[in-house]
Amino acid sequence: MSQSLFLSNRPTPVTDSIQPLFGDDSKRRALRENLGILILFGLALVAILNLPIERIFESLFKYDQYRLFLIASSFAIVTVAIRRRQQALRESTAHEALVRDLTENSRIENQLNQLSSLLHTCFTLEEVGQVIPSFAQQLFPGYAGALYIFRNSPNLLELAAHWGNANAPESMFTTDHCWALHQGQMFVVPDPSTNVLCQHVNHGKPYVCLPMMAHGEILALLHVYPTGDAAVESPMTEAQQNLLYRFVEHIALPLSNLKLRDTLRQQSIRDSLTGLFNRRYLDEVLPTEIERARRANSFVSVIMLDIDNFRQFNDIYGHEAGDAVLQALGRFLYRYTREGDIVFRHGGEEFALILPGASADIAQKRAEELCQGVHSLRTEFQGQTLGPGSVSLGIATFPNHGENATLVLTAADASLIQAKSEGRDRVVLAA
Repeated sequence: MSQSLFLSNRPTPVTDSIQPLFGDDSKRRALRENLGILILFGLALVAILNLPIERIFESLFKYDQYRLFLIASSFAIVTVAIRRRQQALRESTAHEALVRDLTENSRIENQLNQLSSLLHTCFTLEEVGQVIPSFAQQLFPGYAGALYIFRNSPNLLELAAHWGNANAPESMFTTDHCWALHQGQMFVVPDPSTNVLCQHVNHGKPYVCLPMMAHGEILALLHVYPTGDAAVESPMTEAQQNLLYRFVEHIALPLSNLKLRDTLRQQSIRDSLTGLFNRRYLDEVLPTEIERARRANSFVSVIMLDIDNFRQFNDIYGHEAGDAVLQALGRFLYRYTREGDIVFRHGGEEFALILPGASADIAQKRAEELCQGVHSLRTEFQGQTLGPGSVSLGIATFPNHGENATLVLTAADASLIQAKSEGRDRVVLAA
């Protein structure tokens, strides 16, 4: 019927258009007659106006037909205006969405560039840990996370930074505790109740673990999870995961360069045999500690320690055995120190300790404990037990025995020489 109406291109009673279908006049008269009017705008069909009429089309006055055409024309204009308005709204909405996307992409790009710029100016891993949380919270609102870095061991990751959660994550874990490190790629857990979890995870939320790589080496691990209360939710959209990849890429290269510098730095200030700091670092750090103590009106004590009769020991057991004893003593001294104390191998069989905040009396008491503790030290070497041995110790304190690092070290050395000359295996405090 619609096709017949359209082809006629004029008002057509429905009864006329369907006459071929109903040859019987009685059946045709039984139909309620309708008037179908095509509503056109230009050459486009806008709508079909279907009006019931109580009398046959020929009985309508021309004025009635004119009014119907006027109504149809007005309807066409209004309909087209509405459609154009709807199209304009759709285009406006699409334009606004495009502007929002461009603005957001520009914001993200600027933040990533700022992140790279700041990371390239960092001198320590601690500074990296201060920079990353701020940018992570801006780029991933509603998410908490943690950055783990390989420091002194190729199998142990240590927490370098965390954000977005009052509860601190695991401080360290081994590589076999993370599936992302097993696979060398992003590991996503959308539902903690049904998925396999990494052993280092302690929050029970969906999460993403992403290894951080540079030059084919895994440097660190980024762990991110939503802070919402939903028990099961998607940890990240595809767009957020792509942004996480970009975030990691901007961190990886500066971190790689920093770790290389740190490695070279550590090699320059560490003793290769014992792993303790060397004399170079002692000469660097002692003036700093003394200046800090001067500003705080506090103390800094230095203990110089020397293994008694070490040359004779080397002559009897050999230098390899002597190295084993030096390593064992280095481990003993490192375990003995409190937080903030610094242990050095000063050279040969001589060691040094810096005790920030320790007065002369406190330093003397701790030196006596060290002297006695060495008596119980045993070293296993090639199937034999070496020891016990003894050590001599000399102590000097800032500001009691010197106003600068050179004077304090000189006083501690003099005390050590005095301890040696008085029979060894004893502690002498500078006068």
